[in-house]
Amino acid sequence: MKHFVFLLTTLLSSLFVYPQIDEDFAYWEDTLLTLRADVMSSPSEEVRMALNEEFMTLLEDFLWLEGSFQYQWKENNLFSVVESPDNLLKIYTWYIIKDDFSYENFGFLQFYNAGRKKYVIYPLYDRKNTLSYPEYEIGDLNQWYGAVYYQIIPLVHKKKTYYTLLGWNGNDLFTNEKVIEVLQFDPDSRSPVIFGAKIFKDYRSKVSRLIFRYSKDASLSLKYETHTYEVSTGKRDPRTKKMIYEVKSAPMIIFEDLIPIDENMPSMNEFLVPESSLNQGFIESKGEWRYISRVKGRNPDKKMKPRKYSNKQFYIN
Repeated sequence: MKHFVFLLTTLLSSLFVYPQIDEDFAYWEDTLLTLRADVMSSPSEEVRMALNEEFMTLLEDFLWLEGSFQYQWKENNLFSVVESPDNLLKIYTWYIIKDDFSYENFGFLQFYNAGRKKYVIYPLYDRKNTLSYPEYEIGDLNQWYGAVYYQIIPLVHKKKTYYTLLGWNGNDLFTNEKVIEVLQFDPDSRSPVIFGAKIFKDYRSKVSRLIFRYSKDASLSLKYETHTYEVSTGKRDPRTKKMIYEVKSAPMIIFEDLIPIDENMPSMNEFLVPESSLNQGFIESKGEWRYISRVKGRNPDKKMKPRKYSNKQFYIN
């Protein structure tokens, strides 16, 4: 604790002596990364939580500094920093592993308020355990379904920007989660931050966010990139009578189907694994996400690596 107070005092005093240049921000960054590493390596939950409070306080002090939004953080695996393509939003998220192996998420939103012409900060505390129907609820900061985000996709729907967030959650001892969240800002209302939105069309149910829960031993792919998909032409092959599909390509949120690891196992979350040959997705349509059930999983923007051939070896007993 004394070590942290010394570092914080040194940081604060340096701000009154030196101009706020990248070297100052880099010093803040190194201090935050060191403290975050201490959080993750501490042996007890009580100590981890106490150090995490110090980490949140120090990070919030940093985020209020002029120019902090423009600072480019170096890549690290200690916490996530993602910026929206419109350069108006940065999200900082991380997690704490508790003694029962469940994950609790924390974070900050740093958003440019055009009306006030300044950046505003909103702290994030994981409230997923308080949500009765998390896939269907729309709420404010006190109803955040925690996740560590790695991508932000802005959509404009009815003159309002919706930020679609792709994230990961360690969840518990048996399962991981991938999350498609929706975030919007309404600075003039009593709830300036809103999570969840009914912008997913043609899906199996009218959800406000998507939560994929699967086996702890598996890794589910959830990303936003260009892929091909099939669209029905409304015509049938005269010989086979099968529906004829047309192949198109578009940027989309693509994710794998989840199936039981063994056909004899029940469809419980801890036994679900991704099937890489089966993909679904969402493409943008008039500011909303339209569900596509037949995604080919082929990204035409990525060049295929040349295949190497080698002479086959034959062994004769």
